[in-house]
Amino acid sequence: MDRIRQLAIAGGILLAGAALAFWMTYARPGARESREHGGDTQEAKGPHGGRLLDDDGFGVEVTIFERGVPPEFRVYTYDRGAPLDPGAVRLTIELARFGGRVDQVRFSKRDDYLVGDRIVEEPHSFDVRVVVEYDRKSHRWEYASYEGRTELSPEAIQASRVTIETIGPATVTTRIRAHGRVVPNEDHLAHVIPRYPGVVKEARKRLGDPVERNEVVAVVESNESLQRYEVPSSIDGTIIRKDVTPGEVAGEGGVIYTVADLSTVWVDLNVYHKDFLQLRVGQPVTVERDEGVGHGEGTIVYLSPIGAENTQTLLARVELPNADRTWHPGRFATGDIVVEKVTVPLAVRTSALQTFRDWDVVFLNAGAVFQAMPVALGQRDDTWAEVLEGLQAGQRYAAEGSFVIKADIGKSGAIHEH
Repeated sequence: MDRIRQLAIAGGILLAGAALAFWMTYARPGARESREHGGDTQEAKGPHGGRLLDDDGFGVEVTIFERGVPPEFRVYTYDRGAPLDPGAVRLTIELARFGGRVDQVRFSKRDDYLVGDRIVEEPHSFDVRVVVEYDRKSHRWEYASYEGRTELSPEAIQASRVTIETIGPATVTTRIRAHGRVVPNEDHLAHVIPRYPGVVKEARKRLGDPVERNEVVAVVESNESLQRYEVPSSIDGTIIRKDVTPGEVAGEGGVIYTVADLSTVWVDLNVYHKDFLQLRVGQPVTVERDEGVGHGEGTIVYLSPIGAENTQTLLARVELPNADRTWHPGRFATGDIVVEKVTVPLAVRTSALQTFRDWDVVFLNAGAVFQAMPVALGQRDDTWAEVLEGLQAGQRYAAEGSFVIKADIGKSGAIHEH
């Protein structure tokens, strides 16, 4: 029995020592109360992994719980390191968010903790004020808990070429991109056909030669009269095909030259069916050359009702001005077809968008401070992205150079651990 009594006493001493060590580390007066996410200092941690706050022996452990439920505050209470009935405590938490919004959270008892009455909205980045009443005493703590936030000096902002703009309305343009080929405008194409069959005595034009309306391009000796007669072009243009040489016989109805007026050309674009349904005659199109140098502006003039069997696409034809003759038939081209233009009430530049954790974010700005703000996006084009949720008109944001801000946040480690 003496041996058992000695073991019990030793065990009690060990438990008491462990409790004292816990109290000295976490709950003693003066234990560290706060840090910024990613900072070098360490906040005091409680048994549930939350932030432990102490005031003269009374303590609360603040946690954000989100396993299987939307994020909610759960707060555990302690008296001299021992768990305290949470029903004996009145608690409120105020969250001062970026931009001036303040969320007030009230608490009620659930099991062995206090639970907040509202979801803790993302991002979990705020200045926190905790107010507790217990045993006729008030306890207050304030600390910063930031994620996705950083501060850049004016010199760093300028050196990084970060530009600031204001959120507001913008016009978002929906486009469809299609590939195709430049071809002659067949409405401005002429086939040179001798009136009477006979032997071609002269073929005055070569491929690529310019020709004027009524200019003689060939001389033919009639088979019946043996008289020579001149064959003119009916339009101004360029010889794009030559099907005759002197001495050959020009048959009845045979084409000896093809002349094209290349002051306009067609661009035949191949469009997949799902996109083709959005197209209409008259829609504007920006066309780029195959090498990506230079572009032209035209409109859709024809939509084919028949698809191509080999590519399973349909043809959308664009008429393009070509006064400088820089669009050469036979070359490949790409067209951006403007399907719709919509003015949206809230939009940011697409260059402002970054990913942070699993969100699309925009970095809001106030002075030297930048805060990542999750956004829900709608329509977008190469320049603008519609914002459906997360931002308000008039807020300032990093329109250019947002990647620099993201990199600075990643370097500082200002990311909330979930």
